[in-house]
Amino acid sequence: MVSPSDLEQLISPGRFATFVRLANADRSLAVDLYEWTGAVAGALFADFRTLEVVFRNHIDWALRSYVASVAPHVQHWMWDSCWIPPQGHWWDEDAKEALGAARKRAGGRKASRGAVIAEVTFGFWRYIVSGRYEESFWNTALDNAFTNIPGHAPGDRRRRLEQSMINLLGLRNRLAHHEPIAKPWTRKLPGGRAGTFTLDDLYDDLVRVLRWTSPAHASSLLRTSRVPRLLAARPC
Repeated sequence: MVSPSDLEQLISPGRFATFVRLANADRSLAVDLYEWTGAVAGALFADFRTLEVVFRNHIDWALRSYVASVAPHVQHWMWDSCWIPPQGHWWDEDAKEALGAARKRAGGRKASRGAVIAEVTFGFWRYIVSGRYEESFWNTALDNAFTNIPGHAPGDRRRRLEQSMINLLGLRNRLAHHEPIAKPWTRKLPGGRAGTFTLDDLYDDLVRVLRWTSPAHASSLLRTSRVPRLLAARPC
């Protein structure tokens, strides 16, 4: 095992100090916490892979099915706005840029639908359930595809899903940039309020969204995931 002094030099004194604070000034325990964080991050990435693939395929299926029923001449719901209801919004500039980049990575205009879907980022799927697209996507097709979400109205269900997706995007970004995940952090909630979330809270969000999307996949994930066992074994 690496010594506290070696780890401090390896990851920088400032970064190591974060783990020392969380370990109540126990430098050896700080090393254990750092190594635990790496193990949890790896396990979370594996579970995010399951969530992202299942979620994006479910969104694609729901929108393809809806568009086929109202505008069968449309080849792809991503590129043709003629099926959007008059009160709805088509993509904003950020979404257009994200879709264009995904298509380019997939091989350009001749890329298959599946190839483009696979290149779209997790952030895009978070924003597709935002309030901006409630009339365009949620009320038309997605509310009926997420009947497992509790709520008395379509907007209630969408807001529940959006908040969980906001939380998960924040966690995924922290993982991608190797930011500390062992301490609670604050995220903005609807209405301008702030909420504090732990890693356990955010893993609950991941399982919840997967269960809302596909209960069968959620059950399978919980049978195989390493995350619950690692969360229970946190060193401090």
